[in-house]
Amino acid sequence: IEAGIFAKHGLVIKRADMGGAARAHQALVAGSLDIVVAGGPDLVFVAKGQHALAAGVITVAPRQTTLIVRHDSPMKSHGELKGKRVGISTAGGLSEWVVRTLSRQLGFGPQGITAVALGRDDAQVAALRTGQIDATVMDFASGLRLEELNTGRVFLMVRDYVPTMIAQAVYAHNDLIAKRPQALRGFLAGWYETVEFMRANKAATLPIAARQMDLSTALAGRVYDELIDNYSRDGRFEPEGLRVLVESMVEMGALKNVDVKALYTESYLPAK
Repeated sequence: IEAGIFAKHGLVIKRADMGGAARAHQALVAGSLDIVVAGGPDLVFVAKGQHALAAGVITVAPRQTTLIVRHDSPMKSHGELKGKRVGISTAGGLSEWVVRTLSRQLGFGPQGITAVALGRDDAQVAALRTGQIDATVMDFASGLRLEELNTGRVFLMVRDYVPTMIAQAVYAHNDLIAKRPQALRGFLAGWYETVEFMRANKAATLPIAARQMDLSTALAGRVYDELIDNYSRDGRFEPEGLRVLVESMVEMGALKNVDVKALYTESYLPAK
């Protein structure tokens, strides 16, 4: 928006922060929104509501997802997570699947680490500070912010255990697809052009990113270095990333007996 890229494609974008996936898709169902930019697991809302399609991939791995521990935690190796309590946002969601997957890959079995559903980040941070949990699943930027406050530290990067997965996607309302396909094409073209702009213009990107994430420019630079290559440059639903995403939703009981190909389209993406 700030670089004028969407405007170049003839679009005026009105941004609305909905405070979570469920609210965003409720607004999408109601027609209050045309497009939702959200997590890959939101495919389950598409499967249940049949109100939209995933129209493009945003990030190709969960590189933004981390485990945060207290700044004074004695844990030094990932193997020490066995039997620990880890805070997550929602039971049955992606963060719980992350905890299960880490537990399995570390040799503890799927229940070797206990996931504790606590809701919002502030509740998780409070529980971490008071010792109610040993770690929490949070995004990389939040982890850096807690490091800066000397409250927590990034302990584990989930990408080291889950290197490929469609972590975020663009969802478009069926009415937008049917009645204004050119607007969707313009949005997607603007989105992936923005990704290229960010890759080529770090200096121009960081002040915008720092302001939006409420980080110092220095921390925004660390987020940029970690995540910039995680953004899809063409929006395609690559088979391996889609497979891992679908398997995560099936394991958590959120998705079953569904033709996944009916939940997304690549028809409105920019030509390769």
